[in-house]
Amino acid sequence: MTLPPRIPNGLTLIDLCCKQGAASMGYYLAGFDVVGVDWEPQPRYPFPFIQADLRTLDPQWIAENFDAAAGSPPCWEHSDLKHRTGKTYDDFIPETRELFEASGLRYVIENVEGAPLKDPITLCGTMFAGLRVQRHRLFESNVPLTVPRPCPKRHPLHYTLDKRKKHYGQLDEWTDFVMVTGGGNCSRAAASDAMGGLDWMTKDGMNQAVPPAYTRWIGRQLADHLALAAAA
Repeated sequence: MTLPPRIPNGLTLIDLCCKQGAASMGYYLAGFDVVGVDWEPQPRYPFPFIQADLRTLDPQWIAENFDAAAGSPPCWEHSDLKHRTGKTYDDFIPETRELFEASGLRYVIENVEGAPLKDPITLCGTMFAGLRVQRHRLFESNVPLTVPRPCPKRHPLHYTLDKRKKHYGQLDEWTDFVMVTGGGNCSRAAASDAMGGLDWMTKDGMNQAVPPAYTRWIGRQLADHLALAAAA
């Protein structure tokens, strides 16, 4: 793929549990040179990539090679999946936080609603012009973060293929809000469009992803904080 232009600021960021790179793309667009890390191969990842388990990483190595750190540790323990399956899943949030704190870097941790993040902000697709997903996600950071605007009390109806819904057949997956997973079952192309352009990703990859607009918003605040700290 041809990468869109970023705002260059000379900063580097390591993105743990990067998967196919939706969050990484937002940090890139905010001006960071990004290196992704995941324990599984990620042939679709659009930036430099290291295959590794985050629990094996050296915080000193992170501190010496990057200006900031981000991570989206697996969310299964705190997602609807646990409620559906009744299983217990590994929770990598504490390990991610400990690693970042040991590095001494400014960091961001992203996860689903209900995850045990510290004083997180919540981002929603309704906060960003052009997005057509709700997709609430939490962001913890050791720098102050703000949201673009409040989340509405009532969200737009979502396109659905579920015939039990009263609005079945009334909405268009190309113009209305969609659910990338669950009862929406929109097409891969429509999901990419609704999330801001994820054309390099598979549908399964989009199911786990955050729109790059979220991390672009976060990344700009992170870059501004680093610039102020460097000037102090």
